[in-house]
Amino acid sequence: KHQSSGQGLHENSGSGGIYSVERLLAAVLLTTSGPGALSQWLALAAAAYFLAGLLGFAWRIRWLLILGVRVARGMPGPRARRRALATFAARPATVPPQGQLPDVIIAATMRSGGTWASHIAHQIRMRGAAPEFFWQEDVVPWVDLHQDLFGLPAHQHPQPCLPRLFRTTATWCDLVEAGVVKGGTTPGPPPGPSDCKIIYVFRDLCDVCYSLFFYFPALFQVDSVLIHLEDFVYCARLLLVERALWSLVHFWRRRHDPAILFLFFDELFRDESSSPNSGALRRIAEFVGSGHINITEELLQTVAAQTAHASMASDENWDRFSGLSIAVLVSERLGVGYRYDLEPYLGKVSRIGGKPGQSRRVVGDAIRELFDSKWRMIVTRELGFESLAEMQQARASEVESMERERRNGDKGSGVNSTDRSKVRK
Repeated sequence: KHQSSGQGLHENSGSGGIYSVERLLAAVLLTTSGPGALSQWLALAAAAYFLAGLLGFAWRIRWLLILGVRVARGMPGPRARRRALATFAARPATVPPQGQLPDVIIAATMRSGGTWASHIAHQIRMRGAAPEFFWQEDVVPWVDLHQDLFGLPAHQHPQPCLPRLFRTTATWCDLVEAGVVKGGTTPGPPPGPSDCKIIYVFRDLCDVCYSLFFYFPALFQVDSVLIHLEDFVYCARLLLVERALWSLVHFWRRRHDPAILFLFFDELFRDESSSPNSGALRRIAEFVGSGHINITEELLQTVAAQTAHASMASDENWDRFSGLSIAVLVSERLGVGYRYDLEPYLGKVSRIGGKPGQSRRVVGDAIRELFDSKWRMIVTRELGFESLAEMQQARASEVESMERERRNGDKGSGVNSTDRSKVRK
């Protein structure tokens, strides 16, 4: 019976014959479907092969699973983050000496340039004074983490001067839902003393996940050497990319709002090789200063030197911008020993990389296509940009126009009709 079925299958197989995948599978099923020792042994071998593959996969991702459990136990969950954001939104508006200048929130996904933008903003409000803080969290507290990790709401944490600065990894929807900012897609009025201003920084998400591969496991006392890069990037993509892209869409639509400063990580990176009198540093300075800080050429030059990558990554300053303080608290919450050998990976300022586009030369084509497909699914559909480079080019045209009008003393909207026609939606 099996032979006759096999012959009929072979005769009707066409050009592919018995070697096509579908017909080969059918032949195996016919062979193992009847009684007899041969079919039973084949079925047992197939089950053993499947079980071995399952166990091998579980062994491969075992440390990734351990990392996931530690993240769930060691960091505030979504409910705690929403509660912290709601507490911040309900903060008193006129507590002396606050209430004179709007608070400034630096909103960026982890490893997206938030530390860099925060340091620039802090040095601007300090008028270029030498850094004296021990950890950056001491002067720029986290809105959604400070209350749970340090036991004090972020807005009650003392700060050296005005305006107050805060960090968050929350998306636009998270901020709107908590009441920190007002929703809508049209620009609102200039922010008042009780409102918030937001510096938003976006970075290529493939670069973000690649950078997280070295930093995030060490934060939870796991050595990244034990985790496969593509497994980590794939999981990070599932948890991070869609939320981050939707936040990018929402912030892009509000980029002309006077209470929002929209930046790309690449702009901060390019500023190091150009004059600080133009570009991201000046825009941050004017945004933070709000007319209350005299932005001089000398101040910009001083802050540019203090916030350069070489200065922040030096032995003198590296600890200031590391995740050591959070790693110690997380290890205590988890009840695991703190590993000093992982401290080199806890730097928020990379000493070995950090260049835009670096990750796409390391991860495989399949992983890159996963990121690109998500981009097309969300950003291309909503805004029309086929790639991040196209979006950056459109933004660069806007910024160039605004800089040209600023130099010419134009008090208009900042984007003329010719340049507006180049920007989609």
